[in-house]
Amino acid sequence: MDNILQVDVILKNIVKNLNVKDYLNFKSISKNIYNLKINKDIDYFYFSAKLKLIGLTEKETVTESNEVKLIDDITYDDLTVINVFDKIKSFDKKNYLIIYKVFYDLFNDYCNNLSANRLTNFFPVQYENDPLQQSEILQNIIKFNLSNINDNEYFNNVVTNYNILKEIFINSCLNEMEINFNDKEYNTVGKFTKVLLNFGEQNIVIDFYNSKIEYPTLPKDTNPSDGFSDEKVISLLSPLKDFVNNNINVIDSLFDESYPMFNNFYESFIQQSLIPFVDLLLKDDGNTGNDEDTFINGFPTVYSNIMSELCADLDYSKNGSINDENTNNEEKRNEIFHKRVFDLLNVYLQPNILKYLDQSSVQFEKSILRQFSNFQIEQKERSENEMLNLTADNSTMDLDETKPNKDGDKYNFLDSFTKVFGITSKNSKSEQMDDNLTNLMNNSLRNIKKLINLELCLSIIRQTQARIDTFLQFKTSKNLETIINDKCENIFRISIKCLNENHIQPAYEKAISLLQSYDINELPITDDTLPKENGKEMKIQNQSVEPLVNFAELINTSDIILQMISIFYRNEMVTKKIINPEEESKKNIWQSGLLQAKKDFESTVDNFVADGLNIGINKLIDQINHTFKTVQLPTDYYPASSNTSTVEIKPTECCKRTVSLLNNHCFLLNGATDKGTIDVYQQEIGKRFFNTLVEHIKTQIISTEGAIILICDMNLYFEFFNEKLRQKSIIPYFQALKNVSNIYLIDGRDSKELGKLIGDLNKFQGIFSQEEIYEFVQRRQDWLSVKKDVEKVMYGLGLKDCIIM
Repeated sequence: MDNILQVDVILKNIVKNLNVKDYLNFKSISKNIYNLKINKDIDYFYFSAKLKLIGLTEKETVTESNEVKLIDDITYDDLTVINVFDKIKSFDKKNYLIIYKVFYDLFNDYCNNLSANRLTNFFPVQYENDPLQQSEILQNIIKFNLSNINDNEYFNNVVTNYNILKEIFINSCLNEMEINFNDKEYNTVGKFTKVLLNFGEQNIVIDFYNSKIEYPTLPKDTNPSDGFSDEKVISLLSPLKDFVNNNINVIDSLFDESYPMFNNFYESFIQQSLIPFVDLLLKDDGNTGNDEDTFINGFPTVYSNIMSELCADLDYSKNGSINDENTNNEEKRNEIFHKRVFDLLNVYLQPNILKYLDQSSVQFEKSILRQFSNFQIEQKERSENEMLNLTADNSTMDLDETKPNKDGDKYNFLDSFTKVFGITSKNSKSEQMDDNLTNLMNNSLRNIKKLINLELCLSIIRQTQARIDTFLQFKTSKNLETIINDKCENIFRISIKCLNENHIQPAYEKAISLLQSYDINELPITDDTLPKENGKEMKIQNQSVEPLVNFAELINTSDIILQMISIFYRNEMVTKKIINPEEESKKNIWQSGLLQAKKDFESTVDNFVADGLNIGINKLIDQINHTFKTVQLPTDYYPASSNTSTVEIKPTECCKRTVSLLNNHCFLLNGATDKGTIDVYQQEIGKRFFNTLVEHIKTQIISTEGAIILICDMNLYFEFFNEKLRQKSIIPYFQALKNVSNIYLIDGRDSKELGKLIGDLNKFQGIFSQEEIYEFVQRRQDWLSVKKDVEKVMYGLGLKDCIIM
């Protein structure tokens, strides 16, 4: 036998299956074996295994001194059955026997009592009135009992009787919890809660607390038709907030930081009280329209007040702020708590948020379309003559009053519009913007305000801002951020698209239609078409083609709207981080609905402006032709001989009227659009007017005496284009006409000199060919008498020099 026990493997297999008592007896069986084999190594093998079973870790021996002590200078007096597992967590080859002896001395009697089912007076006197300490003792006993697992019968007896004692103990705790909860002794209930949590009985504790909660519901007589004012919603939420705050107090007393019960409670509250509250409050009863409108109109108010009443204004919960960082900073923990509540609310309200975003976008578009449709209906009730004042008395208009303030009013409005967006306090700025808009409409855009409604356009932009701001209050989490940004972008896109298709396009179509139908020859002839004396002449000089004036105001208005859109894009969409301009710039027009809508708007305006200005210039030229026909007198450039001495040397009335028309229309686009468009517009007017003036001169008979008046007219035209319009490409044309007028001043007796002048094309800036100059000369009153000499100089021979062969 002794020989067999000398084999290490056999010896260790025997030892590891012995309980402590049997192991000690085994060591005394054979003195020889004990001296030879059962030494410190076998002891360490046996007891270290038991220490590891109860959760202690093995570490290397640090000191080689003969002094053996417990870890970290712990004294035996410090150790109790409650704290020993907290105090001692490791062992080494020097102290393992001492450490095991400590645990054995503390727990072996408890295990023996459990094994023998001796449960009466189980706990020592000092622990008999403290259930929390009793629960900790039981927990530690069952932990120590793991070291007895090699004694199967003993181990199972301990576990079985432990479970019996534990069940008795738990039922006793529940009974005490019930009594004290009913008496509202929540701190006492909290002690028993902690006991049960020590046993890992979270489900029992949760079930107990949930059984005590009666979740509130919305009164059944609540009627959505009463409206969704903040006051009403707050009054309905107030009982819910009081309910949550009361439970926060109870949960903190019962659970402290032992278990995160608040999260479970608040989720149940949201599911059983809040969601039904939202559904019932936002559900139409059939008498106030449809459910969709009720939901869209009410949800933002309900949501914002939920986040205020049931999140921001909730009492702080210590239990609700349990965190992985274990921070004790009260401010930080308060932030953690309210962020947790905020996130929970948004998780459960997210389906409603997404529903609102979808339905609200559709409703927003319908609302805008309805507003534009109402405006168009209102305008259809007005006659065209009333709308644009195209009556006989108003076929001419005085523009001088509006010119000084036109650019200033526009700048003031756009400046105040810019300041309204992207700032915190908007009340005073909004009032200033409204005042500036009124000035702009009354002064600079008064003639077009019934064709296009800038106030309505501004209102649409404000509604767009309000709807986007409403959407942004739901921008609460990463998974919603992209969706909400897209929805905000879509709202802006809808706004631009509707402004373009349902307001700007109809306005331009109507304005162009009026331009096309405008015919100066169909207007009644009034005294205004004839020269006036003294002060009355001023009204004549300020006449205009009113549809073209209105069209220019329409261009100005659409430019204001485009600038408002650009300002809104920068100050709202970019500033509020709805759009990343760098990412947006990388997209092509087909990848971005917003870019496409904006581009379509700009293209619409550009195309209508090009078409309208072309028609408008034609109508202006028609007006000028009408002036030439009705105001230019035959005697202007061919005065009667008897009146020669009395002719006043000054521009003709026709010339002054024409210059007035040019002055009133050439600058209509200033401040309304870009310089390139203005230059093209002014140059086109200059070229067309030049051609018209040339044709007009070719219809006149001009005497030498009348040439002085013609020169006055040409000087006035040249002065306008050279000093006022200042389009360099046009000036040479009218310089050439000035020089042409000199050919009528040469006396008929100097016909050869006249011929030489015709041949000197340099004098006419290269604008006219010799044939064209010849046509001008033919309008001389004495043409027949000078024709022979002129042609001889021009061609080198006369008719008499020709011989028929």
